[in-house]
Amino acid sequence: MRKYIPLFAALGLSACQPATENTLPGYVEGDYIRIATPVAGYLRELAVSEGQQVQTGQPLFRLESSEVSSNQQAAQATLKKAQAQAADLSKGKRSEEIASLNAQLGTAQAALRLSEQELLRQQRLRKQGFSNQATLDLAISSRSQAEGKVRDLKAQLALAVQAARSDLREAAQADITAAEAQFSHAGWLQAQTAPTSPVTATVEETLYQLGEWIPAGSPVVTLLAPEAVKIRFYIPETALATIKAGQNIAISCDGCKATIPARISFIASNAEYTPPVIYSKENRAKLVFMVEARPLDTSTFPLHPGQPVAVALSPTEQ
Repeated sequence: MRKYIPLFAALGLSACQPATENTLPGYVEGDYIRIATPVAGYLRELAVSEGQQVQTGQPLFRLESSEVSSNQQAAQATLKKAQAQAADLSKGKRSEEIASLNAQLGTAQAALRLSEQELLRQQRLRKQGFSNQATLDLAISSRSQAEGKVRDLKAQLALAVQAARSDLREAAQADITAAEAQFSHAGWLQAQTAPTSPVTATVEETLYQLGEWIPAGSPVVTLLAPEAVKIRFYIPETALATIKAGQNIAISCDGCKATIPARISFIASNAEYTPPVIYSKENRAKLVFMVEARPLDTSTFPLHPGQPVAVALSPTEQ
């Protein structure tokens, strides 16, 4: 896996760059973008190669993950189930169940009419002295039971044509919301198995081969955007006050036909000891500050990370 150029190695290279009293040795560095996914899987497609220029949104690679696919299918099934349950609670009973209740109500109403007729008959017989009180009481009880049966079936029929209670419907809707979120997350994870380039850049390195298992979070492709290239150099503590962020500088290199304009973007707030590969043994104890600059025109910047350069400081802009 290609990493940043080690400090001393890069500085050793920069020491080879001719420098005068008016220039400082430095080197080109880059802020790399390492493309990884939050899921694990087998690398089934690698759509780019090292050195290739890619555009924003261009596919880079594709992973195969049976777990992600299964989770997405399960989430979709859970959502459909929650939606079906909510739809069922929003309606009354089925027409067959309502028809059965209507039939039972008709039977109960017929039994009520019969019990009322029997009660009237027993009341007449009791007045005429042909029946006793126990028989009359039985007729009264039968009529009351028949009335109760009719009232119960009417209540059941009224409830059957209504939807479920509001709290049950609200709970069902909450289940749908949770299922939708789960399905959306599963779809997002599925999309992460085939990432695209977030920027227009150069493919610096591909880190795996087709068929290899990619752990979750492990970079597969390294990109370097033109605007991510920078120049790094070190300035002595005695000269720190002569520069500031936003100041223009000039970059030169072996083979460069003309100097390259750049602008200081960062000045370290902490000092460090001068690496001995830059300065002599006599002045290695002096403190230096790391400085970074960005080229003004990144689209035509000809240098590459690790390349030594010489930095000429322009007068501080007021």
